[in-house]
Amino acid sequence: MKEKTKDTLERIVLPAILVIALVAAAFWGAEQASLAEEYKNSTTAMYTRAFTELCDNMNNLETALGKLRVTASPAQYVLLLDDVWRLSGSSVSLMSQIPSSHIDTVDLNSFVVRLGDYAHSLTKKAVRGTPMTEEDQAQLAELHNACIRIGAELNERLAIGDIPVAVITNDGYFSTEAEDAENAAASEEGGNEEKQEQEGIQEFPTLIYDGPFSESAEKLEARGLTGNPVSEEEARAIAESAAGLSGLTPQGASNGTIPAYDFHGTYEDGREVDISITQTGGHLLWMMSSATGNAEGIPEEAEVDRLREAAEAYLSENGYPSMCATYAQYYGGCALINFAALQDDVILYSDLVKIWVDRETGSIVGVDARNYLFSHVERDLAEALITMEEAESMLSTNLTVEDRALALIPITPQTERLCYEFKGTCGEEEYIVYISAQTGEEEQIFRIINTEDGQLVM
Repeated sequence: MKEKTKDTLERIVLPAILVIALVAAAFWGAEQASLAEEYKNSTTAMYTRAFTELCDNMNNLETALGKLRVTASPAQYVLLLDDVWRLSGSSVSLMSQIPSSHIDTVDLNSFVVRLGDYAHSLTKKAVRGTPMTEEDQAQLAELHNACIRIGAELNERLAIGDIPVAVITNDGYFSTEAEDAENAAASEEGGNEEKQEQEGIQEFPTLIYDGPFSESAEKLEARGLTGNPVSEEEARAIAESAAGLSGLTPQGASNGTIPAYDFHGTYEDGREVDISITQTGGHLLWMMSSATGNAEGIPEEAEVDRLREAAEAYLSENGYPSMCATYAQYYGGCALINFAALQDDVILYSDLVKIWVDRETGSIVGVDARNYLFSHVERDLAEALITMEEAESMLSTNLTVEDRALALIPITPQTERLCYEFKGTCGEEEYIVYISAQTGEEEQIFRIINTEDGQLVM
Protein backbone atom coordinates (compact mmCIF):
# COMPACT_ATOMS: atom_id res chain seq x y z
CA MET A 1 0.00 0.00 0.00
CA LYS A 2 2.82 2.34 0.92
CA GLU A 3 4.61 1.51 -2.27
CA LYS A 4 1.45 2.21 -4.28
CA THR A 5 0.98 5.58 -2.53
CA LYS A 6 4.62 6.45 -3.12
CA ASP A 7 4.30 5.51 -6.75
CA THR A 8 1.20 7.71 -7.11
CA LEU A 9 3.00 10.67 -5.58
CA GLU A 10 5.97 10.26 -7.87
CA ARG A 11 3.96 9.73 -11.05
CA ILE A 12 1.05 12.16 -10.60
CA VAL A 13 1.13 14.49 -7.61
CA LEU A 14 4.72 15.72 -7.79
CA PRO A 15 4.65 16.41 -11.54
CA ALA A 16 1.36 18.24 -11.08
CA ILE A 17 2.85 20.39 -8.34
CA LEU A 18 5.85 21.13 -10.53
CA VAL A 19 3.59 22.10 -13.43
CA ILE A 20 1.58 24.40 -11.18
CA ALA A 21 4.78 25.93 -9.84
CA LEU A 22 6.14 26.47 -13.36
CA VAL A 23 2.89 28.07 -14.48
CA ALA A 24 2.86 30.31 -11.42
CA ALA A 25 6.50 31.22 -12.01
CA ALA A 26 5.72 32.01 -15.65
CA PHE A 27 2.81 34.28 -14.68
CA TRP A 28 4.96 35.98 -12.03
CA GLY A 29 7.79 36.45 -14.50
CA ALA A 30 5.47 37.92 -17.11
CA GLU A 31 3.98 40.30 -14.56
CA GLN A 32 7.40 41.43 -13.39
CA ALA A 33 8.58 41.86 -16.98
CA SER A 34 5.52 44.00 -17.66
CA LEU A 35 6.24 46.11 -14.59
CA ALA A 36 9.86 46.47 -15.69
CA GLU A 37 8.77 47.62 -19.16
CA GLU A 38 6.34 50.10 -17.63
CA TYR A 39 9.09 51.47 -15.38
CA LYS A 40 11.43 51.72 -18.35
CA ASN A 41 8.85 53.64 -20.41
CA SER A 42 8.15 56.02 -17.52
CA THR A 43 11.85 56.72 -17.02
CA THR A 44 12.41 57.16 -20.75
CA ALA A 45 9.62 59.75 -20.85
CA MET A 46 11.21 61.61 -17.93
CA TYR A 47 14.61 61.71 -19.66
CA THR A 48 13.02 62.88 -22.92
CA ARG A 49 11.11 65.67 -21.18
CA ALA A 50 14.22 66.81 -19.31
CA PHE A 51 16.35 66.89 -22.46
CA THR A 52 13.68 68.76 -24.45
CA GLU A 53 13.32 71.39 -21.72
CA LEU A 54 17.10 71.70 -21.49
CA CYS A 55 17.16 72.54 -25.22
CA ASP A 56 14.45 75.16 -24.66
CA ASN A 57 16.41 76.64 -21.74
CA MET A 58 19.59 76.98 -23.80
CA ASN A 59 17.59 78.71 -26.55
CA ASN A 60 16.10 81.11 -23.99
CA LEU A 61 19.53 81.76 -22.47
CA GLU A 62 20.85 82.63 -25.91
CA THR A 63 17.94 85.03 -26.47
CA ALA A 64 18.33 86.73 -23.07
CA LEU A 65 22.09 87.16 -23.55
CA GLY A 66 21.49 88.56 -27.03
CA LYS A 67 19.02 91.12 -25.68
CA LEU A 68 21.52 92.14 -23.00
CA ARG A 69 23.85 93.30 -25.78
CA VAL A 70 21.31 95.78 -27.17
CA THR A 71 19.53 97.04 -24.06
CA ALA A 72 20.30 100.51 -22.76
CA SER A 73 17.74 100.47 -19.96
CA PRO A 74 18.96 99.70 -16.41
CA ALA A 75 15.59 98.14 -15.57
CA GLN A 76 15.57 95.87 -18.62
CA TYR A 77 19.22 95.04 -17.95
CA VAL A 78 18.43 93.77 -14.44
CA LEU A 79 15.35 91.84 -15.58
CA LEU A 80 17.31 90.09 -18.34
CA LEU A 81 20.14 89.21 -15.96
CA ASP A 82 17.56 87.76 -13.59
CA ASP A 83 16.21 85.63 -16.44
CA VAL A 84 19.71 84.33 -17.15
CA TRP A 85 20.22 83.46 -13.49
CA ARG A 86 16.92 81.60 -13.21
CA LEU A 87 17.39 79.76 -16.50
CA SER A 88 20.82 78.70 -15.32
CA GLY A 89 19.40 77.14 -12.17
CA SER A 90 16.65 75.47 -14.16
CA SER A 91 19.18 73.95 -16.58
CA VAL A 92 21.29 72.54 -13.77
CA SER A 93 18.21 70.87 -12.32
CA LEU A 94 17.31 69.38 -15.71
CA MET A 95 20.83 68.04 -16.26
CA SER A 96 20.57 66.13 -13.00
CA GLN A 97 17.70 64.17 -14.60
CA ILE A 98 19.64 63.24 -17.77
CA PRO A 99 21.96 60.19 -17.98
CA SER A 100 25.49 61.54 -17.62
CA SER A 101 26.77 59.03 -20.17
CA HIS A 102 25.01 60.85 -22.99
CA ILE A 103 26.20 64.44 -22.70
CA ASP A 104 29.23 65.87 -20.98
CA THR A 105 27.22 67.06 -18.03
CA VAL A 106 30.32 67.91 -15.98
CA ASP A 107 31.58 70.61 -18.36
CA LEU A 108 28.11 71.79 -19.39
CA ASN A 109 26.97 71.91 -15.76
CA SER A 110 30.06 73.91 -14.84
CA PHE A 111 29.50 76.36 -17.69
CA VAL A 112 25.83 76.93 -16.86
CA VAL A 113 26.55 77.36 -13.13
CA ARG A 114 29.30 79.92 -13.85
CA LEU A 115 27.00 81.69 -16.30
CA GLY A 116 24.31 82.02 -13.64
CA ASP A 117 26.79 83.19 -11.01
CA TYR A 118 28.21 85.78 -13.39
CA ALA A 119 24.72 87.11 -14.24
CA HIS A 120 23.92 87.31 -10.52
CA SER A 121 27.13 89.26 -9.85
CA LEU A 122 26.26 91.74 -12.63
CA THR A 123 22.79 92.15 -11.10
CA LYS A 124 24.30 93.07 -7.74
CA LYS A 125 26.63 95.56 -9.43
CA ALA A 126 23.70 97.10 -11.32
CA VAL A 127 21.64 97.45 -8.13
CA ARG A 128 24.56 99.32 -6.53
CA GLY A 129 24.59 101.67 -9.52
CA THR A 130 27.82 100.38 -11.06
CA PRO A 131 27.60 100.68 -14.87
CA MET A 132 28.46 97.81 -17.20
CA THR A 133 32.06 97.93 -18.37
CA GLU A 134 33.48 97.15 -21.79
CA GLU A 135 34.95 94.01 -20.24
CA ASP A 136 31.45 92.96 -19.13
CA GLN A 137 30.09 93.57 -22.63
CA ALA A 138 32.86 91.48 -24.15
CA GLN A 139 32.22 88.71 -21.63
CA LEU A 140 28.48 88.72 -22.38
CA ALA A 141 29.19 88.51 -26.11
CA GLU A 142 31.47 85.52 -25.52
CA LEU A 143 28.85 83.81 -23.34
CA HIS A 144 26.20 84.51 -25.98
CA ASN A 145 28.32 82.85 -28.67
CA ALA A 146 28.93 79.86 -26.40
CA CYS A 147 25.17 79.44 -25.85
CA ILE A 148 24.63 79.57 -29.62
CA ARG A 149 27.08 76.70 -30.11
CA ILE A 150 25.71 74.61 -27.24
CA GLY A 151 22.10 75.24 -28.24
CA ALA A 152 22.81 74.28 -31.86
CA GLU A 153 24.38 70.98 -30.77
CA LEU A 154 21.55 70.12 -28.38
CA ASN A 155 18.85 71.10 -30.89
CA GLU A 156 20.50 68.99 -33.58
CA ARG A 157 20.43 65.97 -31.28
CA LEU A 158 16.80 66.66 -30.46
CA ALA A 159 15.91 67.01 -34.16
CA ILE A 160 17.42 63.63 -35.12
CA GLY A 161 16.00 61.86 -32.06
CA ASP A 162 19.36 61.43 -30.34
CA ILE A 163 17.70 61.83 -26.95
CA PRO A 164 19.38 60.39 -23.82
CA VAL A 165 17.42 57.45 -22.45
CA ALA A 166 18.95 54.97 -20.05
CA VAL A 167 18.56 51.35 -21.10
CA ILE A 168 16.81 49.73 -18.17
CA THR A 169 16.83 45.94 -18.26
CA ASN A 170 14.85 43.49 -16.20
CA ASP A 171 18.02 42.82 -14.21
CA GLY A 172 18.15 46.49 -13.36
CA TYR A 173 14.51 46.47 -12.32
CA PHE A 174 14.68 43.66 -9.78
CA SER A 175 16.48 44.86 -6.69
CA THR A 176 16.74 44.26 -2.97
CA GLU A 177 14.29 45.80 -0.55
CA ALA A 178 16.95 48.25 0.59
CA GLU A 179 17.57 49.35 -2.99
CA ASP A 180 13.81 49.67 -3.56
CA ALA A 181 13.47 51.96 -0.58
CA GLU A 182 16.42 54.08 -1.71
CA ASN A 183 15.11 54.31 -5.28
CA ALA A 184 11.61 55.20 -4.06
CA ALA A 185 12.99 58.06 -1.97
CA ALA A 186 15.05 59.33 -4.89
CA SER A 187 12.04 59.06 -7.20
CA GLU A 188 9.85 61.05 -4.80
CA GLU A 189 12.51 63.72 -4.47
CA GLY A 190 12.96 63.86 -8.24
CA GLY A 191 9.20 64.11 -8.71
CA ASN A 192 9.03 67.08 -6.38
CA GLU A 193 11.91 68.73 -8.21
CA GLU A 194 10.18 68.03 -11.52
CA LYS A 195 6.95 69.61 -10.31
CA GLN A 196 8.81 72.67 -9.04
CA GLU A 197 10.70 72.86 -12.32
CA GLN A 198 7.53 72.80 -14.37
CA GLU A 199 6.04 75.54 -12.23
CA GLY A 200 9.17 77.65 -12.64
CA ILE A 201 9.43 77.14 -16.39
CA GLN A 202 6.05 78.75 -16.88
CA GLU A 203 7.45 82.05 -15.64
CA PHE A 204 9.99 82.26 -18.46
CA PRO A 205 9.39 83.92 -21.85
CA THR A 206 7.84 81.82 -24.58
CA LEU A 207 8.02 82.16 -28.31
CA ILE A 208 5.46 84.51 -29.86
CA TYR A 209 4.62 83.23 -33.33
CA ASP A 210 2.65 86.02 -34.98
CA GLY A 211 4.54 89.19 -34.11
CA PRO A 212 5.46 90.88 -30.84
CA PHE A 213 1.97 91.74 -29.63
CA SER A 214 -0.29 89.20 -31.33
CA GLU A 215 -1.58 87.71 -28.09
CA SER A 216 -1.95 90.88 -26.05
CA ALA A 217 -5.67 91.42 -26.52
CA GLU A 218 -7.08 89.41 -23.63
CA LYS A 219 -9.33 92.31 -22.73
CA LEU A 220 -12.21 92.23 -20.27
CA GLU A 221 -14.59 93.20 -23.07
CA ALA A 222 -14.55 93.47 -26.84
CA ARG A 223 -14.13 97.21 -27.35
CA GLY A 224 -14.19 97.00 -31.13
CA LEU A 225 -17.51 95.17 -31.29
CA THR A 226 -20.11 97.62 -32.60
CA GLY A 227 -23.59 97.48 -34.11
CA ASN A 228 -26.99 95.94 -33.39
CA PRO A 229 -27.75 92.26 -32.76
CA VAL A 230 -28.19 90.14 -35.89
CA SER A 231 -30.21 86.97 -36.41
CA GLU A 232 -28.72 83.66 -37.45
CA GLU A 233 -30.14 84.08 -40.96
CA GLU A 234 -28.63 87.54 -41.27
CA ALA A 235 -25.31 86.16 -40.03
CA ARG A 236 -25.46 83.32 -42.58
CA ALA A 237 -25.89 85.82 -45.43
CA ILE A 238 -22.82 87.71 -44.19
CA ALA A 239 -20.87 84.44 -43.84
CA GLU A 240 -21.77 83.30 -47.37
CA SER A 241 -20.61 86.62 -48.77
CA ALA A 242 -17.31 86.47 -46.84
CA ALA A 243 -16.64 82.85 -47.79
CA GLY A 244 -17.81 83.23 -51.41
CA LEU A 245 -20.00 80.18 -50.97
CA SER A 246 -23.78 79.77 -50.76
CA GLY A 247 -25.68 77.13 -48.81
CA LEU A 248 -23.62 77.25 -45.60
CA THR A 249 -24.92 74.98 -42.83
CA PRO A 250 -25.55 76.53 -39.38
CA GLN A 251 -23.48 74.90 -36.61
CA GLY A 252 -25.15 76.64 -33.68
CA ALA A 253 -23.91 79.54 -31.57
CA SER A 254 -20.70 79.85 -29.57
CA ASN A 255 -21.01 81.90 -26.41
CA GLY A 256 -17.40 82.82 -25.76
CA THR A 257 -16.05 86.25 -24.93
CA ILE A 258 -17.35 87.33 -28.32
CA PRO A 259 -20.64 85.46 -28.95
CA ALA A 260 -20.92 84.31 -32.56
CA TYR A 261 -22.90 82.17 -35.01
CA ASP A 262 -20.90 79.32 -36.55
CA PHE A 263 -21.31 77.95 -40.09
CA HIS A 264 -19.77 75.21 -42.22
CA GLY A 265 -19.61 74.55 -45.94
CA THR A 266 -17.81 72.70 -48.74
CA TYR A 267 -16.45 74.21 -51.96
CA GLU A 268 -16.85 72.46 -55.31
CA ASP A 269 -13.25 71.25 -55.17
CA GLY A 270 -13.91 69.49 -51.85
CA ARG A 271 -12.23 72.02 -49.57
CA GLU A 272 -14.18 72.70 -46.38
CA VAL A 273 -14.65 76.06 -44.71
CA ASP A 274 -15.65 77.08 -41.18
CA ILE A 275 -16.71 80.62 -40.39
CA SER A 276 -17.98 82.59 -37.37
CA ILE A 277 -20.00 85.83 -37.46
CA THR A 278 -20.47 87.94 -34.32
CA GLN A 279 -23.97 88.08 -32.89
CA THR A 280 -23.46 91.80 -32.29
CA GLY A 281 -22.94 93.80 -35.47
CA GLY A 282 -22.51 90.80 -37.77
CA HIS A 283 -18.70 91.13 -37.96
CA LEU A 284 -16.53 88.42 -39.45
CA LEU A 285 -14.81 86.97 -36.39
CA TRP A 286 -13.00 83.98 -37.84
CA MET A 287 -12.83 82.02 -41.09
CA MET A 288 -10.63 79.11 -42.08
CA SER A 289 -10.32 76.93 -45.14
CA SER A 290 -7.37 75.17 -46.78
CA ALA A 291 -5.16 76.24 -49.65
CA THR A 292 -5.42 74.71 -53.12
CA GLY A 293 -1.65 74.14 -53.31
CA ASN A 294 1.13 73.15 -50.95
CA ALA A 295 3.84 75.77 -51.53
CA GLU A 296 6.33 76.18 -48.67
CA GLY A 297 9.06 78.65 -47.81
CA ILE A 298 9.52 82.38 -48.31
CA PRO A 299 8.49 83.44 -51.85
CA GLU A 300 10.27 85.86 -54.16
CA GLU A 301 9.72 89.57 -53.58
CA ALA A 302 7.24 89.92 -56.46
CA GLU A 303 5.04 87.18 -55.02
CA VAL A 304 5.32 88.68 -51.52
CA ASP A 305 4.00 91.97 -52.91
CA ARG A 306 1.19 90.22 -54.80
CA LEU A 307 0.03 88.32 -51.73
CA ARG A 308 0.17 91.40 -49.53
CA GLU A 309 -1.82 93.45 -52.06
CA ALA A 310 -4.49 90.73 -52.22
CA ALA A 311 -4.81 90.81 -48.43
CA GLU A 312 -4.91 94.63 -48.37
CA ALA A 313 -7.68 94.67 -50.99
CA TYR A 314 -9.72 92.16 -48.97
CA LEU A 315 -9.34 94.20 -45.78
CA SER A 316 -10.34 97.42 -47.52
CA GLU A 317 -13.42 95.79 -49.05
CA ASN A 318 -14.49 94.37 -45.68
CA GLY A 319 -14.33 97.45 -43.49
CA TYR A 320 -10.64 97.69 -42.57
CA PRO A 321 -9.51 100.78 -44.49
CA SER A 322 -6.28 101.71 -42.72
CA MET A 323 -4.06 98.72 -42.03
CA CYS A 324 -0.35 98.00 -42.46
CA ALA A 325 1.36 94.65 -42.89
CA THR A 326 3.73 93.78 -40.05
CA TYR A 327 4.96 90.15 -40.04
CA ALA A 328 4.41 87.19 -42.36
CA GLN A 329 4.91 83.45 -42.45
CA TYR A 330 4.57 81.04 -45.37
CA TYR A 331 3.47 77.44 -44.94
CA GLY A 332 0.79 74.95 -46.02
CA GLY A 333 0.33 76.67 -49.37
CA CYS A 334 -0.60 79.97 -47.67
CA ALA A 335 0.86 83.30 -46.74
CA LEU A 336 -0.15 84.24 -43.18
CA ILE A 337 0.13 88.03 -43.01
CA ASN A 338 -0.45 90.07 -39.85
CA PHE A 339 -1.97 93.52 -40.27
CA ALA A 340 -2.12 96.23 -37.59
CA ALA A 341 -4.42 99.24 -37.66
CA LEU A 342 -3.03 102.72 -38.29
CA GLN A 343 -4.15 105.96 -36.68
CA ASP A 344 -2.35 109.19 -37.67
CA ASP A 345 0.58 107.08 -38.91
CA VAL A 346 0.87 105.38 -35.52
CA ILE A 347 0.86 101.56 -35.60
CA LEU A 348 -1.78 100.18 -33.20
CA TYR A 349 -0.25 96.81 -32.40
CA SER A 350 -3.19 95.62 -30.31
CA ASP A 351 -5.56 95.94 -33.29
CA LEU A 352 -4.37 92.95 -35.31
CA VAL A 353 -6.06 91.04 -38.13
CA LYS A 354 -4.48 87.85 -39.49
CA ILE A 355 -5.08 87.04 -43.16
CA TRP A 356 -4.30 83.71 -44.88
CA VAL A 357 -3.78 84.11 -48.65
CA ASP A 358 -3.73 81.11 -51.00
CA ARG A 359 -0.36 81.35 -52.75
CA GLU A 360 -1.63 79.58 -55.86
CA THR A 361 -4.85 81.51 -56.46
CA GLY A 362 -4.35 84.71 -54.44
CA SER A 363 -7.74 84.18 -52.78
CA ILE A 364 -8.37 84.71 -49.07
CA VAL A 365 -8.77 81.37 -47.28
CA GLY A 366 -8.48 82.48 -43.66
CA VAL A 367 -9.23 85.46 -41.41
CA ASP A 368 -8.78 85.96 -37.67
CA ALA A 369 -10.14 89.32 -36.49
CA ARG A 370 -10.47 88.50 -32.79
CA ASN A 371 -7.67 90.82 -31.61
CA TYR A 372 -9.03 93.68 -33.70
CA LEU A 373 -12.57 93.27 -32.36
CA PHE A 374 -11.24 93.09 -28.81
CA SER A 375 -9.20 96.27 -29.08
CA HIS A 376 -10.15 98.63 -31.89
CA VAL A 377 -11.43 102.04 -30.84
CA GLU A 378 -10.35 105.53 -31.75
CA ARG A 379 -7.39 106.29 -29.47
CA ASP A 380 -6.73 109.57 -27.71
CA LEU A 381 -3.05 109.49 -28.59
CA ALA A 382 -0.68 111.27 -26.25
CA GLU A 383 1.74 113.77 -27.74
CA ALA A 384 5.34 112.61 -27.95
CA LEU A 385 7.49 114.53 -25.46
CA ILE A 386 10.77 113.54 -27.06
CA THR A 387 11.75 113.38 -30.71
CA MET A 388 12.61 110.22 -32.61
CA GLU A 389 16.22 111.44 -32.84
CA GLU A 390 16.38 111.86 -29.05
CA ALA A 391 14.90 108.41 -28.55
CA GLU A 392 17.39 106.87 -30.97
CA SER A 393 20.27 108.45 -29.06
CA MET A 394 19.17 106.45 -26.00
CA LEU A 395 19.65 103.10 -27.76
CA SER A 396 22.61 100.84 -27.16
CA THR A 397 25.52 101.65 -29.43
CA ASN A 398 25.60 97.93 -30.29
CA LEU A 399 22.35 98.26 -32.26
CA THR A 400 22.56 99.38 -35.89
CA VAL A 401 19.16 100.92 -36.66
CA GLU A 402 17.63 100.11 -40.06
CA ASP A 403 13.97 101.10 -39.64
CA ARG A 404 11.97 103.49 -37.44
CA ALA A 405 8.28 103.99 -36.65
CA LEU A 406 5.88 105.35 -34.05
CA ALA A 407 3.74 102.69 -32.39
CA LEU A 408 1.21 102.19 -29.62
CA ILE A 409 2.15 98.98 -27.82
CA PRO A 410 0.28 97.07 -25.09
CA ILE A 411 1.86 97.09 -21.64
CA THR A 412 -0.96 95.24 -19.88
CA PRO A 413 -4.30 94.01 -21.29
CA GLN A 414 -5.81 97.36 -20.27
CA THR A 415 -2.95 99.82 -20.84
CA GLU A 416 -0.94 100.94 -23.86
CA ARG A 417 2.07 103.18 -24.35
CA LEU A 418 3.22 105.37 -27.22
CA CYS A 419 6.73 104.31 -28.26
CA TYR A 420 9.30 104.73 -30.97
CA GLU A 421 9.97 101.42 -32.68
CA PHE A 422 13.53 100.79 -33.83
CA LYS A 423 14.38 97.73 -35.91
CA GLY A 424 18.05 96.96 -36.30
CA THR A 425 20.88 94.49 -36.10
CA CYS A 426 23.57 93.54 -33.63
CA GLY A 427 26.07 91.48 -35.56
CA GLU A 428 24.05 88.99 -37.56
CA GLU A 429 21.04 89.08 -35.23
CA GLU A 430 17.96 91.28 -35.66
CA TYR A 431 16.15 93.08 -32.85
CA ILE A 432 13.25 95.45 -32.24
CA VAL A 433 13.57 97.98 -29.42
CA TYR A 434 10.73 100.17 -28.12
CA ILE A 435 11.54 103.51 -26.46
CA SER A 436 8.80 105.44 -24.64
CA ALA A 437 7.88 108.61 -26.52
CA GLN A 438 7.10 110.29 -23.15
CA THR A 439 9.95 109.26 -20.85
CA GLY A 440 12.66 107.92 -23.13
CA GLU A 441 12.73 104.69 -21.15
CA GLU A 442 13.30 101.37 -22.89
CA GLU A 443 9.93 99.61 -22.76
CA GLN A 444 10.53 96.34 -24.60
CA ILE A 445 13.04 94.35 -26.65
CA PHE A 446 12.24 91.57 -29.12
CA ARG A 447 14.57 89.38 -31.11
CA ILE A 448 13.54 88.51 -34.67
CA ILE A 449 14.10 84.89 -35.64
CA ASN A 450 14.30 84.33 -39.39
CA THR A 451 13.19 80.84 -40.44
CA GLU A 452 12.51 79.04 -43.72
CA ASP A 453 8.82 79.91 -43.27
CA GLY A 454 9.14 83.57 -42.35
CA GLN A 455 9.80 85.52 -39.17
CA LEU A 456 9.20 84.61 -35.55
CA VAL A 457 9.63 87.04 -32.67
CA MET A 458 10.95 86.25 -29.21
